[in-house]
Amino acid sequence: YQKFFIFVLLLSSYFEGSRLARSIARNIAAELGNLFSRYHYFNTGKVIMLVMLVFFLYFFLNRSIKGTVLIAILGAAASYSTFYKKFVKIPSAIELVTLGTVVTSVSYGPLAGALFGAITTIISEVVSEAMDIFTFLYVFARTVIGVVAFHLYPMNVWLLGILMVLLFNGICQPFYLLPGDLETKIKAIYFFVINIAFNALIFFLLGNFLLGIAL
Repeated sequence: YQKFFIFVLLLSSYFEGSRLARSIARNIAAELGNLFSRYHYFNTGKVIMLVMLVFFLYFFLNRSIKGTVLIAILGAAASYSTFYKKFVKIPSAIELVTLGTVVTSVSYGPLAGALFGAITTIISEVVSEAMDIFTFLYVFARTVIGVVAFHLYPMNVWLLGILMVLLFNGICQPFYLLPGDLETKIKAIYFFVINIAFNALIFFLLGNFLLGIAL
């Protein structure tokens, strides 16, 4: 893993033409390599998907190291924020995909936001081993959020986050509430309440902070 990360990050830093960038890339690669080697649930396929996302963003964000690093961190956090679902079979209401999608969209445009939401949603589903027919619905909803968030800014970021959570649930929840049995409806209500509460907290704590770094 370490050699793999060194290759990718050094290749990216080469285009920056900076010794400092290459030095930083080498150090980051060493730490990432150690981390990914330590934990078995970071398998090769998932790592490659994340690295492809980072490498694509590097060029998509006009070779901005700051933007790439920020989105890479948000992407990794979002992708693995629901891995607990692999061990505890509960709705993945506690997630960082919405936060990352909104920050990316507002900072780098609707296309970047839509891609971030779609890709991290897929990876999070793969990580938590929860891929099913509803995954396509989640991907669609996150893509919509990535586009809409950009056009609603510069409203208050906390309010924007809440509206995007409501939009996501507004797209997805009818598919649970209308045809579902009592147990399914209870899970849907649980997801709705916890998802709003968690995102209200996380947007309050990190929303303006992350936008301040990105913008």
